[in-house]
Amino acid sequence: MDYDVVIVGAGPTGATAAKKLAESGATVLLIDKRKFPADKPCGGGLPNRVIKRFPYIEPFIDAISYGSTTYSMGKKYAFEMKRKSPLLYTVSRKYFDNELVKLALSAGAEIKTETLVSNISINPSEVTIKLASKEKIASKILIGADGTRSLVAEKTGLRDKKQPICRCLVAEEYLSEKQIEKYYSKNRMVSLFIKTQGIAGYGWVFPKKNHVNIGLGEFESALPHNMPRANLKNVFSGFIEDLKSENMLPSNFEITNLKGGTLPIFPLKKTYTDRVLLCGDAAGFINPITGEGVYYAMASGEIAASVIQKALQNQSYDQKSLSIYQRLWWDDFGKDLRLLGRFNNQWGKSSEKIVRLLTKDKVFAKLIVGVTGGSISAREYRNKLILRFIYVLLKDKITK
Repeated sequence: MDYDVVIVGAGPTGATAAKKLAESGATVLLIDKRKFPADKPCGGGLPNRVIKRFPYIEPFIDAISYGSTTYSMGKKYAFEMKRKSPLLYTVSRKYFDNELVKLALSAGAEIKTETLVSNISINPSEVTIKLASKEKIASKILIGADGTRSLVAEKTGLRDKKQPICRCLVAEEYLSEKQIEKYYSKNRMVSLFIKTQGIAGYGWVFPKKNHVNIGLGEFESALPHNMPRANLKNVFSGFIEDLKSENMLPSNFEITNLKGGTLPIFPLKKTYTDRVLLCGDAAGFINPITGEGVYYAMASGEIAASVIQKALQNQSYDQKSLSIYQRLWWDDFGKDLRLLGRFNNQWGKSSEKIVRLLTKDKVFAKLIVGVTGGSISAREYRNKLILRFIYVLLKDKITK
């Protein structure tokens, strides 16, 4: 047997699992098609709970935002929130991902970069991973952490090819710290534009240390099947021009590093089979309201590693033994994802009312920001949020 565990995908999911497994003494190989340091289309915004759960990543934080402004589609309403404590941590994904890989390697994991997996076969005694170079690698267990279009999920029959996605475009461009403070203040205020340019999604501006991350995403799951999809490049161009006209970007600002990507919206029905576990984007672990995924990536990698540690101890690798993985992630964050997923279709509806209500009641606003941003549990605060929503609606009718 070549390895105890092979992990396809060396992003935050795979690196987190590799670190934990290697620290326990398992032999681990990471495989990734990219060469590190490797960039990824992503806003790079991390909710507070990522730092709380994985405090060792704190040195990799690029900047901290202490507030945000949320705009309705027509900018008729704007809700501003300022805090003394961090609202959002931001990272450079190129640096952040690379540092997580370094931690895994320091713990004893190995890595093959610029390496493509072409096939996977599972038999009673091992998993065989066939590479595009024709090399074959055997392991006891395989983790699929290879993103939305996961080859591992496809080859094991765990992914539905019609899985709903969010299409996104992202650009991260240099601005001096002086410029960052001029346009976004020392608090590095985040800007969110609900249904910008009319898309079923939102646009964002995340100011970092000396870069600004600008992006937008459209949730296809919120659109009728027969509705034409927006041309995101045209939408992005219009978004940039709007930001310039609102003095939120320099007039000579240029996009030089535009990247596109896709995100899953809902978790897969099944994330395990004989000798295989799926984590992160490969399993569909994404906040279906915001598209944030780093927390779920690292959390699922951590949970998978714990399950595999026990499997290695018991030498039991069939799906019955590994099924506890699904129960663990479901109890950890799956119930929140299910609840948030019920509101994903709101991206296809008008945003004016909800943003207006945010401006009417600070308690309601904090609950919405906390639940959608992932700093508080959706299922734990569900009833409180519903009651506050009813209260705000009644108050709004009375004061009209």
